[in-house]
Amino acid sequence: MSSVAEAQQALAQIHASRAQLVRVAHCPPARHLAFAALEAGIVVSPAAAPYQLLAMIPLVLGMVLVMRWDRRRLGMFINGYRRGRTRLVIAAFLPILLALYGASVYFVFARQEIWPSLMLGAVMFGVATYMSIVWQRVFRSELERSL
Repeated sequence: MSSVAEAQQALAQIHASRAQLVRVAHCPPARHLAFAALEAGIVVSPAAAPYQLLAMIPLVLGMVLVMRWDRRRLGMFINGYRRGRTRLVIAAFLPILLALYGASVYFVFARQEIWPSLMLGAVMFGVATYMSIVWQRVFRSELERSL
């Protein structure tokens, strides 16, 4: 077999793999909600002071379960920080997460108030759900464009 034929065959396999990924890359609503719950948990975690690190254990476990769920559903886990336009979605999301987390820390430790932390967690849940849906749309769009 010539190297040109081998290269064409390899490109055809890549194309077929991407087409298959586009077909299965649609996240069910529960997946978006699971991501949002984990992010909201991060924002609310200061409210568990002085046991904040213990409060992170269910979040880490949840993250592992979401990764396993994705691997079962897709055959792989797709890192949200991957190259491409999805990174722009993350670049817009992370400052929001950090700002809400910082505000939560402020209210719990400086003002000794827990309820604002819970409210900020609710806001984060809504933002994270929306950003998860946007990330998925951008990801699928990138895959479809590469076909």
